[in-house]
Amino acid sequence: MTDTYAPLVNRSVDDWIAYTKAPIAPLGDHIGTVSVADFLAHVHQLAQHLPDAGYALNLCENRYLFMVAFCAAIVRQQTNLLPPNKNIATQEALGQRYRDTYILHDGVVCAESMPQFDINSLTLSANTEASSEIAIPDIALDFLSAITFTSGSTGESTPSHKPWRTFVDSTHINGNYMLPSTERLVWLLATVPGQHMWGLETSILLPLMARVCVCDARPLFAKDIRSILTYLPEPRMLVSTPVHLRAMVLSGLDFPPIAMTLCATAPLAKELAVQAETLFRGQLQEVYGCSEVGSMSYRQTSKVDCWTIFNGLSFISSGNNDDDNKYIARGAHLPAEVLLQDRLQMVGERQFRLLGRNEDMIEIAGKRGSLQELNKILLATRGVLDGVVFLPPEDKASVNRLAALVVFDGQTTSHENQEDLKERVMEQFRERLDPVFLPRPLHIVDALPREANGKLPRKKLLALFESLS
Repeated sequence: MTDTYAPLVNRSVDDWIAYTKAPIAPLGDHIGTVSVADFLAHVHQLAQHLPDAGYALNLCENRYLFMVAFCAAIVRQQTNLLPPNKNIATQEALGQRYRDTYILHDGVVCAESMPQFDINSLTLSANTEASSEIAIPDIALDFLSAITFTSGSTGESTPSHKPWRTFVDSTHINGNYMLPSTERLVWLLATVPGQHMWGLETSILLPLMARVCVCDARPLFAKDIRSILTYLPEPRMLVSTPVHLRAMVLSGLDFPPIAMTLCATAPLAKELAVQAETLFRGQLQEVYGCSEVGSMSYRQTSKVDCWTIFNGLSFISSGNNDDDNKYIARGAHLPAEVLLQDRLQMVGERQFRLLGRNEDMIEIAGKRGSLQELNKILLATRGVLDGVVFLPPEDKASVNRLAALVVFDGQTTSHENQEDLKERVMEQFRERLDPVFLPRPLHIVDALPREANGKLPRKKLLALFESLS
């Protein structure tokens, strides 16, 4: 490594980097561990077959194939486009915005109007060279390795440029806070996709630069998460979201020990954090970050309410006198300073409390409240698996009111009727809120239209609400 280049992989080539849970087409009937040497062979083979282009829209579903595709594109000097979802409309919009683009995938449904390359058309063979002869590519630190996109949970999705320097330096910073304290190889399972910044940082970049072996599976249901974790050796590591953690806690299943659980993408309640640590018999770290910056701070939610900022980052007051709680994130590895969308209350130089976003603060009948606090009350209700309190678009012909969509676990819905379930939720709100903040209407639904990363795009939320109304 020089001051202008850094290796694609900063690992011993004899170490394990991935674990494939089931056969995937390019690897034939292989199941089990993949060495760094074999991974590099797969990357070089794929890179040789990729079409000439400036951008690769990486839609690979399988986590290992996504990681191979991600690195092969970089080796070919192509920028990975990592969309917030895989919708055809999103693919076409990115194809229009970035003209020199093709779709790199492993069998997913693609926009017919765009050039495509299916990794499943290849056979990727294992490394045949001696360890001393394996060359690890050096990547220019200023190369634009990826463009990530915000989730669109509060509006339109926006792009964020990621030079290779940003990924290298941020991964070294993240490893200091995210990995369990051990010299042993860590076995990681993630319930979030690699395209999302949270999944990319933890399940793709950490294995490239730290002693982490990542499982290629992305299970959604508690029983499937438990099943895969039992296959992985100790020490285990789980990367997830509050939605998945809640499902695991409510499942009633026993889980194998998990040395470190990382949670992000939405606020995590202290009660759920305590329950998860008890269930997993290990530490849970909640991570605060955003697509524009990446991970920035952490807390052990079961014990503290303040967040600690990662070394290498600093938060500077925005200087806006109209809002003293707005801050700018700054780091030597970032292409630019980033104005944080959340409101913070600093506690000393390196710690803060998260007050929520400006969009979370609402005013009804002259009274102010926080959507974040309302959702905490909802999710603390017995039997609630998922749910959201929100403010629909204002109807000028009527008084503006909050609404709620609630998902109960299957055991609860099988024993109680919907009116009783609604009353249970409303009673929770009545005991804690001014009447103007009671959500009306309140609908019970089978599921919320969350993205694979756990985010809830407002457009999809409102579409479901309007269909019920």
